[in-house]
Amino acid sequence: MSMQSKVTQQPSIQSENVFTFPKGIPGFEEYTTFKIFHKEDGKNSAYWLESCETPVVTFTLVDPTAYDLNYDIYLDDIEQKTIKADNPLDIGVFLMLKKKDTTDTSQLGANIGGPLVINVHEQLGLQKVLKRQSAVTEH
Repeated sequence: MSMQSKVTQQPSIQSENVFTFPKGIPGFEEYTTFKIFHKEDGKNSAYWLESCETPVVTFTLVDPTAYDLNYDIYLDDIEQKTIKADNPLDIGVFLMLKKKDTTDTSQLGANIGGPLVINVHEQLGLQKVLKRQSAVTEH
């Protein structure tokens, strides 16, 4: 299944919904259930993914289309089954932010090489690690 995240209308996620990542998130496989919180302050929109098992494990998510990033993501059969991806309109694509420590300051960067693919209606998700086509995997 090929899905365009040129989605001008990402499926909306209600605050404090619990989502399951059946295989966890790479590097955090032991955490499979997360609450999603959403905040919008006019032009900026952010989401927080907080582990239900260990709330200190929290990730900040952003909609890639807000940064003019668009994805054409292919899910294999196993990935489609994992998140019950029957309808592309139910799928949202989000980027995880990470702190980049430079010598002078800490900045945030987006992991563009590993977007989260979430079936909003089924409340299931996975991190799709994309094959590198270039050296740039963050924005």
